[in-house]
Amino acid sequence: MAFFTEEHFSLLQQWNGTHMDSTSEDHQNAYAALKTAYDITGHWAEAVASRIGPGAYVKIRRRPTNQAGNFSSYNWAKIYPSPSSPTNLAYTVGIDAAQVFLVKIDTVGNPPQQQAYAAIRGNDDAASGIVSILAKADGLRMSMDQLVDWTLERIADFRPDYDEIVKQLALADMTDQQILSHFDGKPAFQEYRERWTVEESALFCRLARLTHDLGLDWWHISRGVQVRFGWKEPNAERANAVLGTVQGKTRRTISIRRTINGMETVRRRPLTAELLTELEDALSEASLVAEGILPPGRKLTGRWPDELEADRDTVSDEDKDESETDLNTRGPLNRIYYGPPGTGKTYTVSRLLKEDYEQRADVESDSEWRSQFVLEKMGTLSWWEAVAAAMYDLGGRASVTQLLGHPFVQAVSATKGRSKNVRETLHTTILTKMVSGIGDGTIRIFSRAGAGEFELSGDWEAVCVPLVDLVKQSRQKPGAGSIVRRHSFVTFHQSFGYEEFVEGLRPVLSDEDDGSVRYHIKNGVFKDICERARQAPEHRFAIVIDEINRGNISKIFGELITLIETDKREGMPNKVAVVLPYSGDLFTVPQNVDIIGTMNTADRSLALMDTALRRRFEFVSLPPETRKSEGYPLADTDIVTGEHAIDVARMLETINRRIELLYDRDHCIGHAYLTPLSLIGDQQERLATLGAIFQSKIIPLLEEYFFDDWRKIRLVLGDNQKSHARHQFVLELSQNEELVAELFGDTHEMDSLLSRPRYEIQKSAFTDVESYVGIYTTTR
Repeated sequence: MAFFTEEHFSLLQQWNGTHMDSTSEDHQNAYAALKTAYDITGHWAEAVASRIGPGAYVKIRRRPTNQAGNFSSYNWAKIYPSPSSPTNLAYTVGIDAAQVFLVKIDTVGNPPQQQAYAAIRGNDDAASGIVSILAKADGLRMSMDQLVDWTLERIADFRPDYDEIVKQLALADMTDQQILSHFDGKPAFQEYRERWTVEESALFCRLARLTHDLGLDWWHISRGVQVRFGWKEPNAERANAVLGTVQGKTRRTISIRRTINGMETVRRRPLTAELLTELEDALSEASLVAEGILPPGRKLTGRWPDELEADRDTVSDEDKDESETDLNTRGPLNRIYYGPPGTGKTYTVSRLLKEDYEQRADVESDSEWRSQFVLEKMGTLSWWEAVAAAMYDLGGRASVTQLLGHPFVQAVSATKGRSKNVRETLHTTILTKMVSGIGDGTIRIFSRAGAGEFELSGDWEAVCVPLVDLVKQSRQKPGAGSIVRRHSFVTFHQSFGYEEFVEGLRPVLSDEDDGSVRYHIKNGVFKDICERARQAPEHRFAIVIDEINRGNISKIFGELITLIETDKREGMPNKVAVVLPYSGDLFTVPQNVDIIGTMNTADRSLALMDTALRRRFEFVSLPPETRKSEGYPLADTDIVTGEHAIDVARMLETINRRIELLYDRDHCIGHAYLTPLSLIGDQQERLATLGAIFQSKIIPLLEEYFFDDWRKIRLVLGDNQKSHARHQFVLELSQNEELVAELFGDTHEMDSLLSRPRYEIQKSAFTDVESYVGIYTTTR
């Protein structure tokens, strides 16, 4: 590995402060050599970070010139001990024109605490407790490993240490959850960001910290889930300057609207660690002021969305274009929503499908709507019905060749999985249904028209009334409420297999009247959606797999488990294609097909998921939601009767806390069981509905969870702590000695039975307000 040289120090000293002239060969050579030194500094910093801890990370500019274009007197890299470290304090390592190696704890940018930091550091770096200096000659005699060891020893000796300086300067950063809470005042955004993966949340919070520490503000817009950052004053309806936006309901993208410090504008790029590093290198207080994004002299940290008004203006044309095209420019999505029963997994996916995979059948999608109509309505027809409908659509007369190319016939062929011998099938179908044919069937609707053509005749008008209506519907423009749906739905179970998902042999009754059964190759639901997506590459399609954890993954996906990986899709550099076993077709998975699954953790925990599936999907947790402010599921679910009130959200939270301790969080109870309460206005009726929910859903679910261990069920419901038995849902009773004697006799020797309690559900408790209140008021 390359190491620092005498030349690197000489160049720093020689060119310090000189403006870079790109036309000068000397300048170009010096720049190239110093950039090499920066690469070595980067290796140094990465090696140190890897030994500080798994969360430590490095930021480095790798540019020998400063923002004014002058050669710097040093090069350096910043090392942050953890992802939550404040962005304006770091360990720094580097070399200096003063002919030394330097390691120190230093501020980044110009935070308000700069003066207090200077007091900690002192005026003499040689005597400072947070700066270590190594003479050039000593450092150059070291290897990289020795330099890293020396650096870590010096860091360990720093007094005060990094964490103590953070405390003294009050730099302690907010946690990711604290940052996100500033955005969650808008329920639509909170619901949207809960779909993010852990990595996506961490990247967003890293961006928020960076901009906030530089003095940039964040705010919502009045509609949608887009958030903006830049400069905005309190109580202002419009921003002074917008630097960037973050948006995208399925994948996070970022747009940067201004050129900053040599970084070009960005349009709808995925929010990645690499892009954030690029942005971190470009952003500084000076560059933001120079571009008019911040006012001069602003010495504040930025404001959060809960401190500012949302923009009241409508979405700009640029943003509208981004919103509409974002879905189609992103890469494929493999995602699984998981959580306990009743946490809104199906509801979340349904909303996602309506927002991202459905479209009103307008002029642009007219042909797609027609294709969908033909596939759904015509694809289920028998061969003779398809021939009759196609012939009517062609004017009542057609050749077999014309019928072969007609969409109605092609839809039936696709549904039946027939790609071979279709011409022969059509010819046979016509002959057996001819007015003068030899078939013994009762339907006689075709006759020869000469020159290899056939026509509708006989009693076709009486027989084909439903078919004529279908043809007329297919010719019409989509109705006002017509929707193009670019998604399919399937539920996995133990007997579901490759044949239903990809392709397989299916028994089909012959269209001849002999009642015989034939076997055809039929496409599965996944192959069908892939073929639709391939025909409309400008749109995104989705297959939704409900209860994905209940199927045998290797049996269902087969060789496709590799093809669904995002970098193995059609058109990607690592594209993989396979030959399907039944049809022999060469098959790939298009980039515009998203695979969305749901998983009930009460059936199988995430830890027991098929390893191959876990590596290829991102997982989004949907835990029970117990917030009840406006916009959340349990808003307006409280029950008030007389002097008593049931706090439904608090009740659910308490139940789930107990379940988590007695069992685990995978078996909590979801909020969806209780959301119907908000639809009932009358309080007595709402109480009766709550009782019905407990009796028919929650109690049986607890029985299943705890295997009829009623002692634990009583603990979950707080019955063991209630002062009056009339408020207990499950009563604990002693055995009836007389009943035992009656059943087993006086010499039953069943003393162990008598000592064991019996349990009984008290139905009157389900209409008693205090029974529910007692669930949570017993907790401290």
